[in-house]
Amino acid sequence: MNKLSIIGAGFSTAVLCHYLQNKDVHIFEKSRGPGGRSSTRKVDDIGVFDHGLQYISPKAEEFSKFISSIKGIKKWQGDFVELNGKEKILPKSEKLIGEHGNNDFAKNLIDINKCKFKSKIEKIEFHKDHWKLIDDSQSEYSTQNLILTLPQEQTYSLIKNLDLKFKIEKNIMKPCFTVMLALKKTSIFKYSGYIIKNNPIISWCANESSKQRSINNNELTQLTIQSTEEYGYENFKKYKENKDVILNEILETFLHMFKIDHSEVVHKNVHGWLYAYAESNDLPVFWDNQLCLGITGDWFTGGKAENSWQNAKLLVDIITVSYTHLTLPTKA
Repeated sequence: MNKLSIIGAGFSTAVLCHYLQNKDVHIFEKSRGPGGRSSTRKVDDIGVFDHGLQYISPKAEEFSKFISSIKGIKKWQGDFVELNGKEKILPKSEKLIGEHGNNDFAKNLIDINKCKFKSKIEKIEFHKDHWKLIDDSQSEYSTQNLILTLPQEQTYSLIKNLDLKFKIEKNIMKPCFTVMLALKKTSIFKYSGYIIKNNPIISWCANESSKQRSINNNELTQLTIQSTEEYGYENFKKYKENKDVILNEILETFLHMFKIDHSEVVHKNVHGWLYAYAESNDLPVFWDNQLCLGITGDWFTGGKAENSWQNAKLLVDIITVSYTHLTLPTKA
């Protein structure tokens, strides 16, 4: 039986792994690797795209020290601009990225040997002194302590039949689309990032080439384009039915905006994030001492990586200060 199991291998779990230095931690993740929404997409002969989390810009000093301590993290150089009829260069601010991709934020804190990937936990059951986890292949696992770090709706699906004081009353996360685009080498994109205002479809464009990663094809210009929250919400059903419709609509809008011909496109792909944007909430992190069950995530207090860190660290403090009998030692 495992001492502690965590469902989800995103940034919240990475923070937990940093502070909960317990040798018997086991992680279950439905995807092929760690990262969650801080994932990176690698395309052979093209390069890498940060198609989820774009960067981390620490506000709190303690969080800044935490992020800076992660191996393989560097500053994203260059100017960033707002497009709203005209260009407006934004004030300088620190933007941190992974040396090889933004999944470095999670990957370099999580011991992948403790992870079971491609394992979607579909049901959890409490049995007197332990939890039973059942995945999508009907395999069963037992654990004494359990922490969920999933998006709100996935968390709800696991706990809805449990008698908990913690209640989720509404879906507080909204969808987003990310287009990964490679063009023939061009000098059009002289800025590192573009905040796009007053466009119903596109809200952001990252010049991936400006991140200066050795894996990127220097003969191409790599770009990551993200949709608006409204467009994602209104069109996710359409995306499930036909991804190409969404890809082409975003691409057409983008090419027209920057006056780029279709013949310049070398690679294009789209990814739909069903749980991308989190509304600001004041939900407390949850720990049930009787059930030895914890719940955390960025969606408790907002959608930023700093919220994930803040909430996961708070959960660790609650466990280790108030419930020391669980013997989950922390790292200072």
